[in-house]
Amino acid sequence: MAPFDFLWFLLPLAAASGWLVGRYGKRRRESAATEDDLRSNYFKGINYLLNEQPDKAIEAFIKVLEVDSETVETHLALGNLYRRRGEVDRAIRIHQNLIARPNLESGQRSEALLELGHDYLSAGLLDRAENLLRELADGGDYRVQALRQLIDIYEQEKDWDKAIDSARLLEKATGNHLSPVVAHYQCELAERFRESGDRDDALELARKALGTHDRCVRASILEGDILTDLDEHESAIRAYQRVEEQDADYVPETIGRIQYCYRALQRPQEMDAYLNGLMQRYGWITPMLALADLKRDRDGADKAIEFISGQLRRRPSVRGLDRLLELEMQSGDADKGAHVAILKDLTGELLADRPVYKCRHCGFPAKLLHWQCPSCKHWNSIKPIQGIEGE
Repeated sequence: MAPFDFLWFLLPLAAASGWLVGRYGKRRRESAATEDDLRSNYFKGINYLLNEQPDKAIEAFIKVLEVDSETVETHLALGNLYRRRGEVDRAIRIHQNLIARPNLESGQRSEALLELGHDYLSAGLLDRAENLLRELADGGDYRVQALRQLIDIYEQEKDWDKAIDSARLLEKATGNHLSPVVAHYQCELAERFRESGDRDDALELARKALGTHDRCVRASILEGDILTDLDEHESAIRAYQRVEEQDADYVPETIGRIQYCYRALQRPQEMDAYLNGLMQRYGWITPMLALADLKRDRDGADKAIEFISGQLRRRPSVRGLDRLLELEMQSGDADKGAHVAILKDLTGELLADRPVYKCRHCGFPAKLLHWQCPSCKHWNSIKPIQGIEGE
């Protein structure tokens, strides 16, 4: 926050402090020294404010503001300001001071607890934050906010069972369907089982995720991967091909996997027909390159070069050009070999520096597929890039 903006924020705090001083001035106080201290701190705060010393101004005004029903909002705002500035310790002290007040109303205490939970999250004190938020999640005006923060904690801790339970509670509290997110949590658990070698439980959870959300691409790919591990290639192909019905943007992720299964089944003709179908429907570069590999293996490099050249005239692609140059180098033509090698180096460097995926929500670029965006934390928002440098 810019210094000028920060000073503007302090003006309401100064006004509240001045009001409190005025209120005390109208009351008959037993101790004149108390009123003098209030006035002294108030005018010190104004002086610091005018001299652009916001930290000292805050300290002076906070001495003026007693915690009561009329100043709680000011204290909450001040604590939030400290947190946004990165001064989490100060924010924690202010919110703890609020909660300790015996005369605090129930709603105000709940709000202060929620803000203290945010403070703990900002400080990385996840256990303390969880304890506070679980208290709020049991009921009250801030139940929804508390459940959302709990889900954030459980995602950070990768405690997927608790994340599922909290998401289900949030569904009931808001009426919003969170099945797409819950399905990802179940996929996370399935991947954990798969990594430990427990493929039966992994397969059960992947299919459970599909039952939770039948358009979960990740669950279909994971089911196919587990079935491939089990050498059930026919079933794996069906799982992978389901992705086209769920979200066709992710089909390129399955092509290499499907190709592996068809090779294991020794049925290259079916793979050829499948890839040609994809080419007709979408014109993507990934099925085109897979078809070029099939033509090279079956008919030789020259036929593959001819095929890629024809496709590039219809739809330019850096990836396609890179593969074409690779095949040209393999063809063994010494006259053009040196020039082709230079171009191949250029396309290789260009592809190495470019992202392959992009978040459709925040624009985060990535070279690997993340099911949850590392930047905005949205699930299923990162997809393959389209265009001359992508699909």
